[in-house]
Amino acid sequence: MKILKWILLAAFIFLLQTQFSSLKDYLNITVTLVYYFGLRCLQNISARDYSVNKVVLESTAFGIAVGLAEDILSGPIIGPGVLSKGMVGFITPVIFTNVVFRWTPLWGGIVLVILTVLDGVALAGSRVLFTGIQVSGVTVFHILVVQALMNIPFGMILKP
Repeated sequence: MKILKWILLAAFIFLLQTQFSSLKDYLNITVTLVYYFGLRCLQNISARDYSVNKVVLESTAFGIAVGLAEDILSGPIIGPGVLSKGMVGFITPVIFTNVVFRWTPLWGGIVLVILTVLDGVALAGSRVLFTGIQVSGVTVFHILVVQALMNIPFGMILKP
């Protein structure tokens, strides 16, 4: 049942992200979805006596699945979304295991900004490296800054 919930939520996020045509390039809600899944997986450590490794594996697998769906829907090649969203899925539970940081709204916002920028750099870098497209660094920087600023409230609101 939980798998169906996450699949429907991911489908809704993809639909929401594509419907705002004026903000299409400036929305990156899929990073927020993977971030939120990673936070929710942290509850499994105490609830089901999971180890941190299982939680990281679940979160990474979800990130890879979201990245694969994103690549299939939007990209000319398969891989950049898998790499970037898998990275976000891996980093989120590792950061908030109370070893590195304890989750607070401030840390949640800061970490989601960093993850959004890392996701954008991985996506743009992979596409430039493997497809040979030419992009302006200033344009990529501008888009990443706007995406990161738009994800700050999600990072502060969504908590484990």
